[in-house]
Amino acid sequence: MEKPDLLLLENLCIARRTEDGRVQPLSAHEKNVAHWARMFAQTFGLGNLAETAGKLHDAGKMTPAFQSYIRDPEGKRGSVQHSIYGAKLLYDSLSRTCLPAAELLANCVASHHGGLRDYLAPDGETPLIEELSTPLKNIPNVSDAAANAEALFTEIKSILAAAPDQAFALSMLTKLLYSCLVDADRLDAYLFESGGAYTPQTPDWDGMRVRLEKSLAEKAVRAPKSEMTALRESVSVQCAEAGLRAPGVYQLSVPTGGGKTLSSLRFALRHVLTHKMDRIIYVIPYLSILEQTADAVRGAIGAGDETVLEHHSNILPDNPAYYKLRTDRWDAPIILTTQVQFLESVFSSRGGDLRKLHNMANSVIIFDEVQSLPVKCVHLFNAAVNFLQRVCGSTILLCTATQPLLDRVERPILLSDNPSLAECGAEPRRTKIVNVLRQAGYTIPALAEFVLERGGGSTLVIVNTKGAAKALAVELKNRGTAPLHLSTNMCPAHRETVFAEIKRRLDTRDPVICVSTQLIEAGVDISFECVVRNIAGVDSIFQAAGRCNRGGEFGEIKNVYVVNIKGENLDRLPDIKIGAEITRRLFDECAPGGVPGIEEYYRHYFYARRNCMDYPTADDGSIYDLLAANRQGFNAFCNGGYTRRPEMRSAIRSAEEKFYVIAPGQTDVVVLYSNGQDEGGSAALLDELTATDDIDAKRRLLRKLGRYSVSLYKFQMDALNKSGAFKEEAVERGLWVLDSGFYDPEFGVNLDGHPEFLCI
Repeated sequence: MEKPDLLLLENLCIARRTEDGRVQPLSAHEKNVAHWARMFAQTFGLGNLAETAGKLHDAGKMTPAFQSYIRDPEGKRGSVQHSIYGAKLLYDSLSRTCLPAAELLANCVASHHGGLRDYLAPDGETPLIEELSTPLKNIPNVSDAAANAEALFTEIKSILAAAPDQAFALSMLTKLLYSCLVDADRLDAYLFESGGAYTPQTPDWDGMRVRLEKSLAEKAVRAPKSEMTALRESVSVQCAEAGLRAPGVYQLSVPTGGGKTLSSLRFALRHVLTHKMDRIIYVIPYLSILEQTADAVRGAIGAGDETVLEHHSNILPDNPAYYKLRTDRWDAPIILTTQVQFLESVFSSRGGDLRKLHNMANSVIIFDEVQSLPVKCVHLFNAAVNFLQRVCGSTILLCTATQPLLDRVERPILLSDNPSLAECGAEPRRTKIVNVLRQAGYTIPALAEFVLERGGGSTLVIVNTKGAAKALAVELKNRGTAPLHLSTNMCPAHRETVFAEIKRRLDTRDPVICVSTQLIEAGVDISFECVVRNIAGVDSIFQAAGRCNRGGEFGEIKNVYVVNIKGENLDRLPDIKIGAEITRRLFDECAPGGVPGIEEYYRHYFYARRNCMDYPTADDGSIYDLLAANRQGFNAFCNGGYTRRPEMRSAIRSAEEKFYVIAPGQTDVVVLYSNGQDEGGSAALLDELTATDDIDAKRRLLRKLGRYSVSLYKFQMDALNKSGAFKEEAVERGLWVLDSGFYDPEFGVNLDGHPEFLCI
């Protein structure tokens, strides 16, 4: 190493310069980052590793090139790469005494302004080692990490000793340490630039618990006495008592309408108070349920936005910068987020996503409607949950009326002893599932006739495809009814309007027929007199039944009919297709009038999908393997004749590039829609967007336009393009805006004349 110039003495170097000319000494920044990183990591025993990373993460800022750049008012942000210097210092000082710590720390430090590297890529390359092998000039020799090698290795070994799957745990360990470093670095930068101070919140868990108990008591007084009311009260009491249990992985299996939202909150508040935990995190699959849950939680504990943070795309914050800080960090007492956000954060490689990971430790994490987990993600989910519980000390609660057998797959979730929080006993009989499947299936006219003959004053029909939903709604309309329609071909603002009208008619007992895709079947607090469900998995049928006679308000048992649509094409929906095939077979095996059980269904379904649960990739590998043993990369490495094999094997960045929850290749298209009460709807927002040059105003307007957007597949975009459906002036500005003639006020995006539309 070359001897550094005197300018490189740490106490003369600066870390950053603000627009108003203030400078932060590098020594102060590194001290702060080391302090915060250690504090964040002590929760799960990585304090020494995190502090070491914090001390040296910006060592490259001591080079003459960086100091010249940072002192130049015209310097281009990020024009001097500095992260690799600290990484190389750590690797060189530790690789002979503790190679795992050397690679772990080097990856986190080298990546703290971008995303984590692969240790071993799927093609056998070793990108991190190659970067670390590049000669660098003016590296300040300020590392004393080697003297602490034993303590660093002890922390790694203690993490692995607690982890069920050690190979997978090394990926999670990397991400966890990286999370602490990235959060500490960005938090200190934010505090310096804003002039603020950071004081971690101390939640008033007992105050929240007292307010919840009072709210539940008042609700019990108002509630009419019924079997369902008695069930809810019993579940709630059992959950409160279960809050005293040790941290672990638990299940709350409650019939639909059984009050699991507030019962799970009652458990969580008692649990965090008992075990001195940091936060409660709700992970919810659908925005409609998330917003409904957030309102219920806020109302029950009398809390505002500082206590209850919603992290999803529908939020339009008054202070976007502050909201971004909070959603990047997840440091509020109660967080509500989507299943997609959770999964794409945990399986990301990027700092912006992983920054929040360390704040999932020492928390109660509630997965609502867990049956909606994509089957391809099952093993990844199980392994991540096991790590969060065993290593990070969090308690996990799996909530659903149709509990999947996640503990009986090849890579099982590790449930606690006696995992059920509540025993429900005999469920109140509110519905009867009736098999009316036909050998040849129902044509759309035949299904419309069935709905009109068998339906009640309020009827919900749930089908599997958007094409079927539209076709049936049109057929019912042609027969003189006025059905309401719901599908993801409608923008969120449109769906909200329809939901509001559905609830109004149900509340006033006005006649209503709703035809919907499965977006309505889980968690939505509505109740119809009759439900018709197109055949799908038994779990979907049971969830659909939860929208029928939900509170027993119709005074007798009501029917949920299972039908099958003739010629239905489910090739693009393999989860539904395979679930429907298994359900049909189980119905055939039942005694007359019998209904398959949920556990029996999952045994067959998970067996049929057992080869999908590692998240297969197009190259015959899997994302689980990339994050664990990485046999693909190791074999390629051995066959390629490489010599410097890393101790760590996982391909973290490659895994992220292949991971998605919602299929890629869709384009968000703004549609012209107004409900008549939203001040002009999307058209008014587009006019504002055209009129302003202010960047912040444009961002705010684009976020608002998300409520008026629909995601379309490439073949749909091609069909619309061919028809000249997009406004040219908007396309020129980089925005896809659908002409009003291609958005139907009842059915949403209109692709009439393109039969492939009916396949989705």
